[in-house]
Parts: sequence; C-alpha cells; structure tokens
Amino acid sequence: MATAKQAAPVILIIEDNQDLIEMYRLKLSLEGFRVETALDGEQGILKAVETKPHMILLDILMPNMNGFEVLKALHQNTHLEAKIIVLSNLGQYENIREAKELGATEYMVKANTTPTMVVSKIKELLGLMETPKQAAESHTKAQNTDKDKDEIVAEKLGRYKKLLDEGVITQQEFDDIKKKLLFG
Repeated sequence: MATAKQAAPVILIIEDNQDLIEMYRLKLSLEGFRVETALDGEQGILKAVETKPHMILLDILMPNMNGFEVLKALHQNTHLEAKIIVLSNLGQYENIREAKELGATEYMVKANTTPTMVVSKIKELLGLMETPKQAAESHTKAQNTDKDKDEIVAEKLGRYKKLLDEGVITQQEFDDIKKKLLFG
C-alpha cells in the first residue's frame, strides 16, 4: 500500500476492549497500516494529538471519557484532520445522528461489521481503494487463508478426538475445545 517514499497511513484505535484492539491491530497491520491504540477516551485524545492519525476507529462506551466526549474534543482541535469511524454496539438512530453531528465520518455497528468491512471502509475513506485486479487477488488470498484455517482446525479436532477416544479428556472438555476452535 505505502511505497518506500510514502509512509504508511496511521490508524488510531480508541477502544477499551483489548481483544478487539488486538484483532484490529493485526488486521490493519497486515493491510499495511501503522496502528496506534488507546484504551480510553482521554488516552485517545492525547494519542491523536501526538500521532496525527489519518483515521480514527472510535468506540462510544468507554471509561473516563465516552466516545461522544472524544468526538467533541477532537472536533475542537483544528490541527487534526483525521477521518473518524465510530465502531460501537450502540446502533440506535439517536446515537448515530449525534456521532455524525459531532464530526464522525462514518458509523458502523460492531455486531453487524467484520474486520474486513472496516478495512474496506477505511480504504474507501482514505482513497486507497483496490483496483479490480488487486481485489480479485485479495479475494483469492482470503479464500486460500480460509481453506488453510479450516484444514488446521480439522487437524486439531482430530487430535482432540483421539484424546477423547483414549479417555485423556472428557466429552465436555472436547465439546468446549470444539466450540472454541470453531467459533472463537
């Protein structure tokens, strides 16, 4: 994405869920973005001023300072030109309207959004859309990655099934492991 002359676009994730941060950090890093993070609104504002990101992914429900307060503070800082995607489980019309009025570029509901959808929206908003050839290559790569993951899961399940058959683990333990492998 970024050439040797061009620095990678910076994405700041302001989110209090460490698991989500790590998932998006990995996905965005693999896509060529530089990722910065903050675990609450106050840290997020400081990090935004420090790093001057191209894009901010912002949660609404956070400790110390919620996302609406962060939007107000960021809107008042005229030195920041970052586009902001609110990524929240609050999906009511009033929340979306308020976020947009406070300067959010886009509003995505976590429960209805995959990391791939978020990356696509970031690329779209930053003008980094793929050519049709790149999109086809990305699609093929994603299919191959899914196939590889399926093979790994099947192999692991086979090993755990053997342990179940040998009496090393219980049926409940096997079911718990299977659920975790299949559904995260």
